[in-house]
Amino acid sequence: MRGITSMRLGTGALVALGVLAYVFGGQAAWILLLLGAALAGLVVWEYVEHARHRDEVARFALEHGWSHTPRTAKYSLRFTGTPFDQRGSSVRQEDVLEGRYGGVPCATFTHVVEQQSDGERSSAQVFQVTLAELPVRLPRLDIVPEHVGHHLAQAFGGVDIEVESHAFNSRWRVIARDRRYGHDVVDPRMIERLLAYDVEGCSLRIDGGAVLMWSPGREGVDTLAKRLDVVAGVARRIPDHVLRRYAEAGAAMRDPDAPLAGPAWATTPGVLNSRRYTGIGSDEAQQWTATDPEPEAGPPRA
Repeated sequence: MRGITSMRLGTGALVALGVLAYVFGGQAAWILLLLGAALAGLVVWEYVEHARHRDEVARFALEHGWSHTPRTAKYSLRFTGTPFDQRGSSVRQEDVLEGRYGGVPCATFTHVVEQQSDGERSSAQVFQVTLAELPVRLPRLDIVPEHVGHHLAQAFGGVDIEVESHAFNSRWRVIARDRRYGHDVVDPRMIERLLAYDVEGCSLRIDGGAVLMWSPGREGVDTLAKRLDVVAGVARRIPDHVLRRYAEAGAAMRDPDAPLAGPAWATTPGVLNSRRYTGIGSDEAQQWTATDPEPEAGPPRA
């Protein structure tokens, strides 16, 4: 569900409705009882949807060779800004999928911020986060729809960066603390990618050694390929000289899961790490073969 609900919140509301029904009686009682039944249905629906989402994610991981972690907190302190600046009594990631897409290490998970009242769970706010890992830790840079950029710039303390493209400037706001860095990252190749139809309306950020995007609520695996196309496509278009500059400054990151020589099934665009072509991919993934050289394939693993 794309909202703030929980079993405890629903139960409390039902109790309140019952009290009102008892006090007012008559026709009002029937109306309140019907509203209570509808609310109970929403609570049950949320529970069923959560279980369905977890089963779907686990099945996807099994079929495509990705890892599935039901619950962790390892991403909670890694990033800044929305949704990671939300505070709660419990902050965690659920149904974490991790694997490779087009040779890029990627992940997607449900970020959960839970509030408690009087020691009991009262509400939970959820976001779907999808990210592509970078080889270096870069300074934060936000690329958000134009209409939300002003408020973000004020909160972040960064500056708006405009480029020599009216179409881009009318759609996006680029916010960073270093104007030169922003212009270096958003070069003509990056501008071209961000003007593609599949990125419209997304909120993107470079932070914590990754390119990430997020949206309220849970997203199923049916939209995963599209989300991976966006974050991995942006990651691949960060200019080499930017990556090299920060790597030489000591910001290089090591991917502990990266093989020394990637086999073809792990580096072929559109293949989700299952040792075979899955058919999951898009035009963006296929274009990588024409624009970016692939690593040499190593011998197949036993």
